[in-house]
Amino acid sequence: MEVYWGAQMGAGGQKARTKAMMKSVVLVTLGLTLLLGAQAMPSSRLSCYRKMLKDRNCHSLPEGRADLTLIDPNVQHHFWDGKGCEMICYCNFSELLCCPK
Repeated sequence: MEVYWGAQMGAGGQKARTKAMMKSVVLVTLGLTLLLGAQAMPSSRLSCYRKMLKDRNCHSLPEGRADLTLIDPNVQHHFWDGKGCEMICYCNFSELLCCPK
C-alpha cells in the first residue's frame, strides 16, 4: 500500500505546514531587521553632512565662514573645514556638502 502525504495530511497537516512557513517568514524578517539595524547604528567615525547657506551663494564662501579654507584657487567650490582639515566640503548651489577625508 502506497502512502501519499498530501492525501493523508488533512486539515491538521495543512495547519502545521502553514505554522512552519510563518515561523520561517518571521525569522527571515527578524534577521534582516537586525542586519539592517546594525548597519544604521552610528559609529564614532565622522559622517557626511549638509548645511544650507544663508545667502544661497557659493561665491561668498569662505568669507562668511572662518572655519573654511579654499583647497586650491584653481578648484572652485572645494574647501577644507576645520583647523586640522579633517573634513572636505563642496559648495553646490545653495548647500555645503561636507565629508571626512
